[in-house]
Amino acid sequence: MFRGVHNLTVDAKGRLKVPTRHQVQIDEICAGQMVLSIHPDDPCLLLYPLKDWQALEEKVSALPSLNIHTKRLKRKLIGHATDCELDKAARILIPGALRDYANIGKKIILSGQGHNFELWDEDTWNEQLNNLEALSKKEEIPIEISQLSL
Repeated sequence: MFRGVHNLTVDAKGRLKVPTRHQVQIDEICAGQMVLSIHPDDPCLLLYPLKDWQALEEKVSALPSLNIHTKRLKRKLIGHATDCELDKAARILIPGALRDYANIGKKIILSGQGHNFELWDEDTWNEQLNNLEALSKKEEIPIEISQLSL
């Protein structure tokens, strides 16, 4: 499971160095083979170990192909997917088109989401957190969350 929020820097070639604490996990789970794609709803990128990506891709591919929401999801999520591999220095190259989509500059956030990571431009991440905080105050807490014991 990938956990935690990491403030990282993208180098001049568009590479991200994976934090040491996740390198061993990634090597064990997928031998460094990952898939990077755009998030279909948020201005960020998704980074999955290959095995977890393949499971997600199968679920998406099984959806009704003529449904407009399925088309949108496939075109965004699967259509932008890029295979990537950790190099010997534990870096991943983020293609320019994906950096542009997520407005990724030099400072980024790598956020563990369990089976995958989200990659955010640092300023966009902070804006999103503030927006979520404000929106959550306007809506009632779902019963599933209110019953969750922390």
